[in-house]
Amino acid sequence: MMVKHLDPRVIKTRSSLKTALISVMQQYKIENISVQKITETAHITRGTFYLHYKDKRDFISRAMTEILDDFFDAVIDDGTDSLPEHYAFLNGHAVNVFYLNNAFNYIEKDAQMFNVLLNTQENGLFEHELYARMTGYLNRFYDQMKPAFADIGVPINIQIAFTVSAYVGLIKNWLIEGMIYTPHYMTGSVHKMISLVSAGSPKTVTFTNFFYSDPQLLARQTNNW
Repeated sequence: MMVKHLDPRVIKTRSSLKTALISVMQQYKIENISVQKITETAHITRGTFYLHYKDKRDFISRAMTEILDDFFDAVIDDGTDSLPEHYAFLNGHAVNVFYLNNAFNYIEKDAQMFNVLLNTQENGLFEHELYARMTGYLNRFYDQMKPAFADIGVPINIQIAFTVSAYVGLIKNWLIEGMIYTPHYMTGSVHKMISLVSAGSPKTVTFTNFFYSDPQLLARQTNNW
């Protein structure tokens, strides 16, 4: 199958439009943002805009999807070796987990964008989409690891809702407070909290196992705490 590569000019145009959208979202609710306002901010003609997108709704939907795709491509990876043990029922299949340090580093590098998307009260679309995407990954994690999952007497949907809300809320608060803690420190802090709430026997799995902290990285940080 031939891989289709986008023209660099197309990539540049779409990137400029996404940057413009984030800028405009600092001032307006999504429903009050016009195509004209976006194109003027991006210094792109309306004709060029409509070469790439059907309308404003199509543009915003695709922009949010692309931002989330890029984020999760950077933070979700094979974490099979981080699980409590090697489980025969996996039959050699990889289990994807969420790499905490990758996530904090990624968000720090584009902090203004994430702060606008998550902490602008008028625009809750991105937070809703992030919540839904995280929920999907946790559901897949549970489906793969179900035979080894710890029974804590709480419905899975409640466990997932609690876990996603905690993580998204932590990111929002970190951004609101100006990221006064480094990504490394945040990773280590989350690792400490996760360690305290882990339940079950050493061989069972919970949703805390979905969030991975590199032991070597944590070891290097110990002397700084």
